[in-house]
Amino acid sequence: MLLNISPPPQYQTKQKMVYHTLRHAIMHCKLPPGQRLVIEDIAQQLNVSPIPVREALQLLQSEGLAENIPHVGASVAPISRDSVIEVFSLMEGLEVVASRLAVSRLTPKTTQELAAMVTDMDAAVKNSDSECWTDLNTRFHTSIARLTQMPMLQQMTMRALDHWSRIRRYFFNQVHYSRMEQAQQEHHAILEALTAGDYARLEAVVKAHNQGALATYMEALSA
Repeated sequence: MLLNISPPPQYQTKQKMVYHTLRHAIMHCKLPPGQRLVIEDIAQQLNVSPIPVREALQLLQSEGLAENIPHVGASVAPISRDSVIEVFSLMEGLEVVASRLAVSRLTPKTTQELAAMVTDMDAAVKNSDSECWTDLNTRFHTSIARLTQMPMLQQMTMRALDHWSRIRRYFFNQVHYSRMEQAQQEHHAILEALTAGDYARLEAVVKAHNQGALATYMEALSA
């Protein structure tokens, strides 16, 4: 079986090379949900022994990107109703905490940087450039998390955003363009509440932002 994975770049260890290659393929849905991950096939395609493949699969399982089914073997984790709910519920909680803490740590420079990202996202929406918008969206949310100066919160936010990115790519045709414009309006509202230090408004907008995204993806999943 030939897996839909690109030739791997150079890494310090074979385990890292296999891990990053498989992770990239899973995140970009080149390895779709439910795809069997046969150790021998992967090892042959990437020209490595089975050992680094097993180690890479264990790391992917720890991130919730792969699962091991008894008597069957490893496969790419499914995108289920529960997994979609989990991602956006986590994002909502993380962003409520991060945004509240970010208010007291905003500086003129960081405010300007966030505003510039939102302006660039406006241009991406106008040009229907979803990949550019997505990259800027990730930067916007991680920049707010970074203001908290809490490494664990930042790491959890990045991991949740990674899972969102996979969900987005999987449901791209049904969801993304219809959701992108509304989400952008919410980014403006988040920035306004942040700079105004309006905690009640900020929490309400952050919750609406994530709950609106969840509702859109749940509708696509049902369809």
